[in-house]
Amino acid sequence: MTNVQAQAGMLVLGLAGVGFGLYGFFHRWKQRRWLEETPESRVRSAAQGYVRLTGRAQPLGLKPLRAPLTGRPCVWWKYSIQSRNARPESDTSTEPFTLTDEAHSCVIDPQGADVEPSERRVWSGDSRAEISTWPLRFSSGSFFSRRGEDRYVEEIIVDNAQLSVLGDLRTSSSSVTHALEDEVAAKLIEWKADQAALLARFDANHDGKIDAKEWEQARASARTEVEGERLHRPPEPARHWLAKPSEGRPYLIAALSPEKLAAKDARRALAALALTLISLVAACYALADLL
Repeated sequence: MTNVQAQAGMLVLGLAGVGFGLYGFFHRWKQRRWLEETPESRVRSAAQGYVRLTGRAQPLGLKPLRAPLTGRPCVWWKYSIQSRNARPESDTSTEPFTLTDEAHSCVIDPQGADVEPSERRVWSGDSRAEISTWPLRFSSGSFFSRRGEDRYVEEIIVDNAQLSVLGDLRTSSSSVTHALEDEVAAKLIEWKADQAALLARFDANHDGKIDAKEWEQARASARTEVEGERLHRPPEPARHWLAKPSEGRPYLIAALSPEKLAAKDARRALAALALTLISLVAACYALADLL
């Protein structure tokens, strides 16, 4: 490789580092600003729209998920495998889970979120079969595994982990409220199942059948009864959902307190800024040599 090619390569890498660093800086700084400027809300009293919530992670169903590589119980997982003999493999769970504060909960949809896990494990091995062999041989977390070995990365949010979330809150009924006409139709089907009672109640001319006029009377009575039942029906509990905002604001799920998360974002923003400056110096140096 000639000196010109080396300097050109350094220029390209330097410019790429500048772009990557600037993106990381503004992304982390923007996230930190939203964390600090969005007041913390409680699930029960939170307004609709963009909110910040804190609480404990809980599975949505009766049982927690299991991480695909290690089988550890969790509410969210992500993994990747860098293999020397096969294509890289990765996947992320999309199953919703809940955030609970005191006695109230909110369903969290993890799709599209920037997730800070509660645990991250990195290790290397000769085959996937070693994943189930304990103790796992954990690496130092560097990008490269030992020569000739596959590299495994697994991130999870454990059950009952402390959560801080930023996202779009929506509240809806936990069950489907049927239209009035659907409930009236269901009531008439119920009555038709007992023909003797139906005739006794609505066969006004006693001819042993329900004619069109009598059926309209039955329909009106069914409507009146359904409307009465609706008035005395207890209110349905609300279900709260948190999902990715549509306005481009950060969607964050972090297994950290808000204070620790803000501090971590600040450190990452400064690290990204340092990368930008170093990459800019390297690019300028390479450009000067080329000129």
